[in-house]
Amino acid sequence: MIKAALFAIGVLFTSLTFAQQQPKVLASVHPLALVAASVVATDDLHTLVPGHLSPHDFALRPSDIDRLQQADVIIWSGPQAEPYLRGFVARWPDKIWLNAADYAPEGASDDPHWWLSPTTMRALQAQLAQHLERSPEPFQQQLQQALEDSKALLAPVRERGFYVFHRAYDHWVEALQLNQLGSLTLSPEHKPGLRTLSKIRSQLQQGKAHCVFSEPQYDPALIDSLTQGLNINRAELDPMAAAIVPTADAYPNYLRQLAQAAAECLGPLQP
Repeated sequence: MIKAALFAIGVLFTSLTFAQQQPKVLASVHPLALVAASVVATDDLHTLVPGHLSPHDFALRPSDIDRLQQADVIIWSGPQAEPYLRGFVARWPDKIWLNAADYAPEGASDDPHWWLSPTTMRALQAQLAQHLERSPEPFQQQLQQALEDSKALLAPVRERGFYVFHRAYDHWVEALQLNQLGSLTLSPEHKPGLRTLSKIRSQLQQGKAHCVFSEPQYDPALIDSLTQGLNINRAELDPMAAAIVPTADAYPNYLRQLAQAAAECLGPLQP
């Protein structure tokens, strides 16, 4: 009887301990971790692709597969952005897979960088909060305020044209109604052709673009050659948010950082 009672107590204790354990959340890329940090404690949140790397160049290592296997909830951007994760969705269907693309508005751009869509991140965060039984409200309010602040900051310069390094900002540009003229390349793996470079150089010479943005993950040599001898502003936008530490308000702060960088570059021409 005593042994049976002790066994029952042990089972109950184990069950309670397991119930108190928080789900392990894995974000495929650093910006998605910023969103998840609004409702996930730091110790329970991990990132697959570090902020200083790009998912365009990423290849899974055995240790990465181990992290995927250990996660309870995995947030990713879908097979178009991260094809190396497609097979694992079918392999581990018992995990909660939150595909950011599933929360995008209908008729949206096909740009797969969904973490730069505030509307998509609002819906994704609400779903994550629901799974974790947390309130989404603080994040939702902070996000709305960050958008309003960004729009106010960029209002005086939003009609000024600019080029980005690669096509990653469509959703952000649309949300803030900015005048993006184009990108130097559709994807960093594919270098632009001579015809494309010639067209961009011509537009820069005509003064149609006020600014050209580079990215910290890639060599700025291409932008150096395109802007050589031209009076045009340059700045850096980081689509991977590498410098932002995952905290409860990290993603709204990231949006503010992008807006600040854009406002400065679209401001008065530097001497």
